[in-house]
This record gives sequence, C-alpha cells and structure tokens, in this order.
Amino acid sequence: MSVITRDDARRILWEAGLDEKMINHAEGVAHRAEVVCNILQTANHKIDTEKVILAALLHDLGHSRPHGLDYGKASAEMLRERGLAELAEILRVHALPQTAELPLEAKVLIYADTTTGPDGEAIDPMKKLEFLRRLGEEWKNENERLLAKEAYEVKRRVVSEIDLLIKQAMAKT
Repeated sequence: MSVITRDDARRILWEAGLDEKMINHAEGVAHRAEVVCNILQTANHKIDTEKVILAALLHDLGHSRPHGLDYGKASAEMLRERGLAELAEILRVHALPQTAELPLEAKVLIYADTTTGPDGEAIDPMKKLEFLRRLGEEWKNENERLLAKEAYEVKRRVVSEIDLLIKQAMAKT
C-alpha cells in the first residue's frame, strides 16, 4: 500500500471538490472508527486502526463523480487510480455491502458510517438504516433497489455484531 497520511487524505477530499459538510461527516466517521478500533484492540482484536481511519476519511470520495447508488464503488475506483488498493478494498463495500463476511476493518467502517450523521455527529444507526430500507423499496433502478435491500440487512447485522464486540470489550476492562 502506498502510504498516505491523514492530511494527505483530507487534501484528496478538498481536491475532489467535496463540500465542507461531506468533509465534516468524513471526519466524524474517522473519529468514531478510531474510537471503536481502540476499544476493540483493548480486547485483543487485531485491526489496522490507521488503515480504517484513512478509509473512513476517504469513504465518500465517490460522491465527487457520477456514481449511481453505489458511491462506495466509485470511491474505491478513485483510490485504486491513486495506487491505494488496500484502502479501496476496505471502503468499496461500505455503501452497499452484500455479505457480512467482511474483514473487521470494513465492518468497523460500516459501523462508524452508519452511526455518524451528515454533520459528523453521533446518530442512532436506525436513522441511516431506515433510509437504506426506503431506498430498497423506492429506488428507480431495479438492480440498485435489490442491492439496497440486501445492503440494509447486511448493515443491520454488521452494526449488531460491532455493538456486541464493543460491549464485550468494555466488559473486559
């Protein structure tokens, strides 16, 4: 993996033309991801915290290009173009995951994104999950509608799994 810093990631967001609100959201997701990684590490879970933080900062990069519903795929393509394939793999599935069989880093990113609101504030994950559920019912493109339905179920499972891991880690301290 080409090494980039958090400041490099922030610069990439600005250069891509993402607005301040999107960048505040990315910062909030990165902060939440770092907290979760630190909690999980106290319970001896192996996780690359810095990789998760960088992926969290860059997870919405695809919003700067036409992308359809799967902006995660667009974000991953943009990172691959920059030689950041490892980060691309973590965030590629965050928008519309189709399976919960994911690396822990990807699950933490999904959790952090689902529990972070548009301004970077902590939110009840059901707010975002409900939005995704509605997309699965109302989106015009049938293929993307089916992807959204499956992603809703997967994200619910991932959020529950990470919540449980956090509770277990906290009980050990």
